[in-house]
Amino acid sequence: SRLPSLPLADQEKLGMRSSFSSLLQRKLSSSVGSEGSMIRRNITRSLALTTPRARKNIIPSSSRMAGTAFYLPRRSMHCTRPPSVEGPKGPEVSYSNAMGAPPGASVFVKENFQVEGGTLSKMQIVYETWGRLSRKKDNAVLLHCGMSASSHACSTEQHPKKGWWEDFIGPGLALDTDLFFVICVNNLGSCYGSTGPSSIDPNKSSSNNNNNIPYGSSFPTFSVQDQVRSQFALLDHLGIQRLHASVGSSLGGMQSLCAASLFPDRIGNVVSISACASTHPGSIAFRQLQRECIMADPNWNNGDYYDGPPPTQGLRLARQAGTITYRSGPEWQTRFGRTRTTDQLMIGENFEIERYIRYQGSKWSAAGVFDPNSVIWISTAMDAFTLEKEDENGELSMIEGVKSIQMPALIIGVQTDVLFPSWQQKQVADLLRAAGNKSVTYYELDSLYGHDTFLLDKVSIGGAVKGHLEQEPNGANHILRDAACGASLMLRTLQTQDFSRDTMDEVFHRLDTDHDGFVDFDEVVALIFLVQQSRGDRQTLKDIRESIAKFKTEGQPICKEDFFCLAFMDCD
Repeated sequence: SRLPSLPLADQEKLGMRSSFSSLLQRKLSSSVGSEGSMIRRNITRSLALTTPRARKNIIPSSSRMAGTAFYLPRRSMHCTRPPSVEGPKGPEVSYSNAMGAPPGASVFVKENFQVEGGTLSKMQIVYETWGRLSRKKDNAVLLHCGMSASSHACSTEQHPKKGWWEDFIGPGLALDTDLFFVICVNNLGSCYGSTGPSSIDPNKSSSNNNNNIPYGSSFPTFSVQDQVRSQFALLDHLGIQRLHASVGSSLGGMQSLCAASLFPDRIGNVVSISACASTHPGSIAFRQLQRECIMADPNWNNGDYYDGPPPTQGLRLARQAGTITYRSGPEWQTRFGRTRTTDQLMIGENFEIERYIRYQGSKWSAAGVFDPNSVIWISTAMDAFTLEKEDENGELSMIEGVKSIQMPALIIGVQTDVLFPSWQQKQVADLLRAAGNKSVTYYELDSLYGHDTFLLDKVSIGGAVKGHLEQEPNGANHILRDAACGASLMLRTLQTQDFSRDTMDEVFHRLDTDHDGFVDFDEVVALIFLVQQSRGDRQTLKDIRESIAKFKTEGQPICKEDFFCLAFMDCD
């Protein structure tokens, strides 16, 4: 079983960068003040992480074919028991960001980016990250957003508000930040910082000597494939050539499959939840109704409403229609039943379920929550989505479209999903197997929450995703093994108090995984902290960082000679 991990705040203080420092700090920070036996016990437990038989909750990797390749406590491995509903109100999804980039988010700009309907002369992509990217840059997980989500999937120090996948990202969670560097990208076409219809059009603004003219109706149409290509342009910018995994749900699940199809050599694992390989007419009909609600609002003005009142009434009705597809009848029967809001029969509202639907629409149409044009443009891209490609006879073929997806794949469906019925996810799994993929896991839930299950069921969804990303093949054993080897060396050094130049030279080379003669600044800070703690010094990480920063630029790689000087410096 997994060991307890440090809180996120403590991790950030430790400045964990690589799997070595991550594991080392998780196991040693609690041993300050208790030497000897605590250190020996921790190194034994650390090394045990790499021993498959010691990890009792891991299903053997061969079970990928059986559809059960995930971490879960034995008592929770059955998918037939739905999670409980939290009283009459029930659990709700948190999508309450104001339009614009979330605080602390990063921005990537790409010039002259081609999309299906034209060229974006200056495309901006907003993203957030959690965990630390290894120097090999082989531990990145790309998390794809749903239609109305921002890049804020999890809280950060700069933006402590809970994100839309808060319970799935962090130490020991589905996307384990002790192991992985998680990247969440706000979609092209959205209104949360990435370029979309509400963004300023640089061409219009320059020609009219006005710096504040949005695209509006002139924003070019784009495809889901264009969204994925924009995300991989960001990965190129970050120097990440290969992802450990591509993970997504709903639109994000479509993007995850699309990424695996377009860039198969750059993805180690793929996870697609409540998505499809080709949009079904039923889903198109639902989204068309939402678009009609917005476009029927007089304030929509063909998409050019940014200098006047927005079509909030249309957006309100669109959200009401969408809510019907996001949740399920069984949940509403459990939560609301036929509970009345009035004793007399009224025109307009008689039942709690009516009040709930209206509340969802009003909440979403509040000023500054989401741009109506983004709903129209992104939903149009979703409707056009298909992985079909021409086969050798020139015929469109779904098998041909997924043939390149040969990495381990986890496909999850929900029986109560109205928007993406579970037969569509079963179809994806069958297509992948028919195309020759031998490592396909299909997992079907009977959750009450319908399409929103991927946001709410952290036990079933989180357990399945965690097991898929960490279990072999293409799992996290190499990350854990490297970490344990480094931890073993460092712990032996601390225990024996052997800080000779030869020993520290070995430590340096262990940290220098790129063999370029440099080690990471944050790892040196963590190392000095541990060395000084073993000597009885009680300097804080902040003190050590500030002392080093006096003569070494913070964040810059450190060469061997500087490493030796810093390793024995007096931080008083």
